[in-house]
Amino acid sequence: MCGISGFINFSKNFSKAELRKLGLSMAHTLSKRGPDAMGVWCDEAFGISLSHRRLSIIDLSKNANQPMVSNSGRFVLVYNGEIYNFKNLNLDLQKEGIKCKTSSDTEVLLEYLSFFGIDETLTKINGIFSFVVWDRKLNKLCMARDRAGVKPLYFYNDKSTIAFASELKALKRLSWLELEIDEESVSSYVRLNYIPSPYSIFEKVLKVEPGQIIEINLKNNITKKKFWRIEKFSKEKYNSSPNDTFEILNLAVRNQMISDVPLGVFLSGGVDSSLITALSQINSNKSINSFTIGFEENEFDEAKYAKKISNHLGTTHNEVYFDYSSLNDLIDFLPSVYDEPFADSSQLPTFLLSEITQKKVKVALSGDGGDELFGGYYRYFLADRYNKYIFSQPKFLKLLMKKTINTLPLFFWNFAGLFLPNSFGGKQFGDKLFKLSHLLDNDDQTAFQKRIISNCNDLSQNMINSNEKQSKYFDKNFETIFPDIIKRMQVLDFSSYLPDDILTKVDRASMYNSLEVRVPFLDNLVIDHAFRLNRKHYLSNGNGKTILKEILYRFVPKELIDRPKMGFGIPLGKLLVKSFKEKIEYYLNSKNIENQKIFNIDFYRNLWQEHKEGKRNWQFLLWNFLVFQIWYEHWENS
Repeated sequence: MCGISGFINFSKNFSKAELRKLGLSMAHTLSKRGPDAMGVWCDEAFGISLSHRRLSIIDLSKNANQPMVSNSGRFVLVYNGEIYNFKNLNLDLQKEGIKCKTSSDTEVLLEYLSFFGIDETLTKINGIFSFVVWDRKLNKLCMARDRAGVKPLYFYNDKSTIAFASELKALKRLSWLELEIDEESVSSYVRLNYIPSPYSIFEKVLKVEPGQIIEINLKNNITKKKFWRIEKFSKEKYNSSPNDTFEILNLAVRNQMISDVPLGVFLSGGVDSSLITALSQINSNKSINSFTIGFEENEFDEAKYAKKISNHLGTTHNEVYFDYSSLNDLIDFLPSVYDEPFADSSQLPTFLLSEITQKKVKVALSGDGGDELFGGYYRYFLADRYNKYIFSQPKFLKLLMKKTINTLPLFFWNFAGLFLPNSFGGKQFGDKLFKLSHLLDNDDQTAFQKRIISNCNDLSQNMINSNEKQSKYFDKNFETIFPDIIKRMQVLDFSSYLPDDILTKVDRASMYNSLEVRVPFLDNLVIDHAFRLNRKHYLSNGNGKTILKEILYRFVPKELIDRPKMGFGIPLGKLLVKSFKEKIEYYLNSKNIENQKIFNIDFYRNLWQEHKEGKRNWQFLLWNFLVFQIWYEHWENS
């Protein structure tokens, strides 16, 4: 993995030395993404500078450094990612008489682009990537990002400049860029805890979307097109055989274990990470390194299960236990890691996990993507149950339910949830019921999913300007494209929540620690297989990922797996009061907040008071608010 950056200044008023200096400055901000090498390529005639920071994984020699120029001299590439089938692609090149000088996937990608063109190349490559290639013949810049959005790419556009980077901090090195906060993006962040693609926190900065190609010429004409669309699965039959799942997933793990540096696995103890660990171990001729972290508070500690699973599989297990006070120092660090407001609280333990993993290996496999592809989220069971037992009821009965939910106190519903099956109840059952009660008089399935993934009901309570970006979750066309509510939820989560939350969280936390994380569940073949499965093969009777569990039972005893989903959770509600109280109250009473003219500060003061008194658990909105304020202060002063 690496960090890429660059720009075209259409006025062409920079010398070659200035272009190089600016390129080096951009690359310097991405040093943690690529500590092993740095390079800049520039052309004064076109006002272009391309820069690269390298984390050496395959072919560690200097010959594989970037930016890389094609054998023909026509194309210049900067690339971040891994192409897992690059050896097979190299055979295609050899058949055409093209010989690569290195053993790197970078050169294979570049020569494939050079000979076959970008469209055909993107149909053939299987990997995680974002890349930018300059065509010196057509004077055209092309950008592309992998179909799942594992690797990030931002781009800025105005009349004078096109600029791009793996992270926003590199764009700030170009002092003439206008980086103004987009208030609609802030509203989206408050709703979702992240800013959905293609938007960013800044008005003139967009994200290249997963599966997208963007082409820009020297007249600043921009063409956007998709080389892969998830909507294609609506027109195909669900004809994948569940019997093929093991072989397809095992092949993905085996291909992603190719590395010229030490490799390990993240092992949380859940189904997805345990399965990836099991498959990694059977494909290795030695004990692989597994990594987990634990916390002293047992309610959120899954490390004990991870250790038992490791012992059973025979991995070399690495675990570190932290006190929650260790999270206190990380919160001020978040703006440097994430660059724009991002408030998935599991970002804190993910950073600690990446930190301990990087001390022993340079590459780690993770289980991300399993929930979206194989039905692992609680909300999928919830949608099925509520669709069947609640939303289909007569209107008067639904209104009675709504009144009953809102009349009885929160603690009553949370207590009742302890006695219900996990597919109905679970932790904070009362908060979930209160959230859903706002939908009982509304049969709109799009509104249901939008609310189920939201922090709030009505943004006008939270924000001075409550206008927000229209993400895919707002698009009612998906009801027609994917009539089945659960399949539709999976598709939308794969398209938005996965790349913009889960993968963003892992990419920034890992790359800040110079660690490459690969995701076997997001292999092209696994994605195609999973979305062609009939959901009865992986979700039934309130249980998700049944097909993955059946495979995992071959390697791990059932009793170590069948338990409620936890992940790398933290007791956020308690931490806000115990550890972050002073920070929250500083911002709630700061005049700078009023000068922002973004938040309805009295509303947040009331939330904080109710949270402290234990009347309601407003942990997600308060964490969201706190993270934004720390980010805002950092960005303004940096």
